[in-house]
Amino acid sequence: MAMKSDGIYLYNISMKDGNPLQSRYSCDLVFLCKAGKLQWLQMIDGLRHCIPRVKDNGEFYIDIKDFLANRPSDLNLDLNFNHKIKEYKLKNNIGEYYKYIFRPVISFKLQNFHLEDNGIPFPDCYDDISIWYYRTEYLSHIRQLELVIDDLKKAFQVVEPTKKNLKVFGNTLRNIILISCTEIDSMMSRILRENSCPPVRGMYKTTDYVKLKKALKLDKYKIIFNEYEDLGSFSPYAQWNEGSSTKSLRWYDNYNKIKHDRQNNFYLANLETALTSISAYAILLFAQFGKDNMIWKEHVRKYFNIQKSPQWHIRDYYVPSSDKLIPVNYPF
Repeated sequence: MAMKSDGIYLYNISMKDGNPLQSRYSCDLVFLCKAGKLQWLQMIDGLRHCIPRVKDNGEFYIDIKDFLANRPSDLNLDLNFNHKIKEYKLKNNIGEYYKYIFRPVISFKLQNFHLEDNGIPFPDCYDDISIWYYRTEYLSHIRQLELVIDDLKKAFQVVEPTKKNLKVFGNTLRNIILISCTEIDSMMSRILRENSCPPVRGMYKTTDYVKLKKALKLDKYKIIFNEYEDLGSFSPYAQWNEGSSTKSLRWYDNYNKIKHDRQNNFYLANLETALTSISAYAILLFAQFGKDNMIWKEHVRKYFNIQKSPQWHIRDYYVPSSDKLIPVNYPF
């Protein structure tokens, strides 16, 4: 039997003829493999990290069968049924995370909610500790977003927020667009730079930014403004593509035109472009830092309802370490 490569492995144990998500006979176990030896990563309710465990006699586990035969006495695991075992190798090692790129984090909840057959965890089975080392910077972005939303509310004191007014334009809306898109430029450049992805030539542009669509699954988000539901939903990155990296983002293309030729393109500084730019700003924050942390819940969740967000395979999840967090580059 070939020795396993180092990394994190998850084993889903469930009934042979049943859907693990619907079965009470299901368990998900996470292991750290080093030099072919396994340590069980115990997940405890209330802890934000996993605890490596070996056998009671101090020996490492050889494989999942060895673990099941010598499982810890404090693990409540009933295997008196016809079961199957499915193995998944995670992309990142314990403690590793991509800089400024959100992924769900494995937690105790996974043991209770389980995986679906396709390796997609049940939506409530993970925690979000995605702000990691970036709390100060994250708060700064949140404050700026709140200021932009305040400006939008001021605009709505004179413009009724209805679809009939989406083409209304003016200086306040122009400023909202310029601030939102400038923040987006800054964040996208930072993500690429921190992950050692240099610009193709000179300065970062949309030809570089478009690489983030896949990495952050930006096109998978759709949101609405809670107070202005009649304006519809917004998915600003849905049509983004490499072949037309600027024009396929109509709101960003409008921003460029407004910025470089205000006189001839002022009509593009309209309510629709402003709303889409704010949506793009908010989504980029979700995609970097998550939406289940207390900062987001306290400051921003009241403004947005996320109608659609990415599905993450278990292989994409981060596994928190009690020792340290290790920033790694995303493989663009």
